[in-house]
Amino acid sequence: MTAKAVTSAPKRSEQKRSRETKIKILDAALKEFSSAGFDGVSTRAIASTAGVNHTLITHHFGTKEDLWKAAAEAIFYTYTTESEKYLKSLGSLDQLDVVRELLKHFINFSAEFPNFHRFMIHANHGDSELLNWFIDKYIKPYSDSELNLLYQAQKLGLMLEGDSLHVRFLFIGAVNSIFTFAPQFKRLSGKDPFSKEIVEQHIDYIFKLFTQKPIA
Repeated sequence: MTAKAVTSAPKRSEQKRSRETKIKILDAALKEFSSAGFDGVSTRAIASTAGVNHTLITHHFGTKEDLWKAAAEAIFYTYTTESEKYLKSLGSLDQLDVVRELLKHFINFSAEFPNFHRFMIHANHGDSELLNWFIDKYIKPYSDSELNLLYQAQKLGLMLEGDSLHVRFLFIGAVNSIFTFAPQFKRLSGKDPFSKEIVEQHIDYIFKLFTQKPIA
């Protein structure tokens, strides 16, 4: 083994540990910010959830605000990556089927990653400067993309008519209702809102609520 190989192996191991630590912190931050919002959680609480020393948050991310922005970037990266992957998997379907499948994917994604919308809900009640940054950096660009999809859905009869932006909020609210209030839904119904059966039922109800066209 060469001297170069001996010195590079510990360095790679250290880089791997650093990446793993950053992922732990980001996962914990997303969980805590989605649960309590920016003002409702401390970096020490996030460090405790991540199982790391508090100083590592400052080392890897800087301030609490920087960590919040990193969490926002991470969750939107997950959203866009999953959406692009799903779109590619659709192949050469016609426009109606593509739009319908993308709407269904949004519902399935909301069930799989409920913290995505919980994070955005809490963002509305926090620091106004952070909210403005969040809207300009992520919400506005992705809202434009979603509005285009909803407009196509409206033209194809898959979405109720009306102002697309207003309809977007109605759709998001309806989609995320049982996931946002999951503990209440489970207590009242005795059913898991994240189970495959309930999610499929939820998709069916959403399409019936917003359109008369069948989803199959």
